[in-house]
Order: sequence, then C-alpha cells, then structure tokens
Amino acid sequence: MTRDGLSRLVGWCAGSLAVALALSGVAAADPPSWDGEYAITFIVGPKAGTSVAAGQPESQYTDTYTFSSSCTGGKCTATIVGGPAPRNPTVPQPVQFTWDGSSWTQSSEFQWDCMMPDTTIEWNPARADVRYTPQPDGTLAGTMHTEILSGACQGTLEMNMTAERA
Repeated sequence: MTRDGLSRLVGWCAGSLAVALALSGVAAADPPSWDGEYAITFIVGPKAGTSVAAGQPESQYTDTYTFSSSCTGGKCTATIVGGPAPRNPTVPQPVQFTWDGSSWTQSSEFQWDCMMPDTTIEWNPARADVRYTPQPDGTLAGTMHTEILSGACQGTLEMNMTAERA
C-alpha cells in the first residue's frame, strides 16, 4: 500500500470511528422524563388572541403538581399524579403529556368559562393545545393555545406558563 493510500485508509477509519461514536451517544441517550414536583405558573405575561377572553383581566397564579413519566414502545408520557384539581372542572382527568422529541404536548377538549359583562359565566366549547419545552436551566417554558369554538368568547386565546422544580 502506498503512503497516500495508507493516509486515506487511516483518515477513513478515523472518520468512521467518529461517526460511530457520535451515533452510539445518541442511541445511549436517556429517555425524556418529567418526574417529581413542579410549580406551574399560569398566565405569565399578557394574554393574546381574538377572543374577548384575551382582554379580560385574570391574575397570574401558581399551583404545584406531581408528575410521573414513563416510556414504552418508543412513546414517552408524563402524567399529573398529584396536586390540586383544575380550577375549571370540565378539564379531562388525568392530564397527560406526550413527548414529541423536543417538548411535552397535550391536547384536550373542555368548556371555557366565559365571563359575561354581568360577571355570570357562560360555558363555551373549547380545545386547548399545551406545550412545555425544557430549558437549559431545568425549567420548562409553556404555551397554551385555546380555540373557543362558539359562544360569547368564541375565538383564540394564547397564554404563557412556566414549570420549575418545587
């Protein structure tokens, strides 16, 4: 073998080894998890959207929940297993999130409690898509996109949330 041929062979082997090591690191990565107690802060910053609910005053609040996650057959889920009941009693239980490769996601259908001008509540059908994305500091940045399908509050609503270890 010539010197050039040997150099190419060594270079090819080194490159193959680098690729193999990189791929083995990916394959050996820990599965995603969302376990333990987290303080969830709702309504971080102003609400936005086309629904009149986006302009209605609502205070930021924090509740603490216990999460348990597991992965089976390539699907990872995190379920709220402890904490206060949702403030809206029509939210389906238990609340369960699915890992999509970068975020914990959850969709649900429920009734939006639309505040009327006389402060009574009108229940409007709604669908929410929630996404919590892990951050480098260990917190999760959350967003909730709600589509209120009909009624006095019909339209969209966007709000931000955060989750941090309690």
